[in-house]
Amino acid sequence: MGRLAILAWAFLGLLLLSADAQPQRRVALVIGNGTYAEAGTLANPVNDALDIADKLRSIGFEVIEGNDLGKRELERSIGAFSDALQGAGAGLFYYAGHGLQVDGRNYIVPVDARLDVPVKLQLEAVPIDEVLDIMEQQTKVSLVFLDACRNNPFARSLSRTATTRSAKALAGLAQFDSTRGSFIA
Repeated sequence: MGRLAILAWAFLGLLLLSADAQPQRRVALVIGNGTYAEAGTLANPVNDALDIADKLRSIGFEVIEGNDLGKRELERSIGAFSDALQGAGAGLFYYAGHGLQVDGRNYIVPVDARLDVPVKLQLEAVPIDEVLDIMEQQTKVSLVFLDACRNNPFARSLSRTATTRSAKALAGLAQFDSTRGSFIA
């Protein structure tokens, strides 16, 4: 289990201790992507996501979960999460799998992504800030846990084909700017 998963478990323990004091609805979207068509297989994301989803349910969260999601399934899950957040007091997004940044913008990578040229990034990956925007617009508290693999398997192909007008992919994620009521780890 990765350090972020351990941090998430610790944080969930704190939520469990305060669950009785918070009667508002809490909704979570939990995604674990591990079996990639173009980037091989990651061993832990699906198991970590299943563990987190079970723990969240045990402390009263409504959980929308998905594992090894392609782009369409990922977008549908985010849409269902957006719908479920209406009237909720808190939203939590947990993602384990490949993530990357390009020009300071962070993306989560669906398992069917084909990122061989930079122009495909906007078509194939999902910007994390869009998920955060949905959460911040609909809840008082937004919690985001990104257990993204630091090794960006797409960086070489994206950087190799990048032109001066297109973005350079970097390993790891860029720093987030969060608003009041948001926690991002």
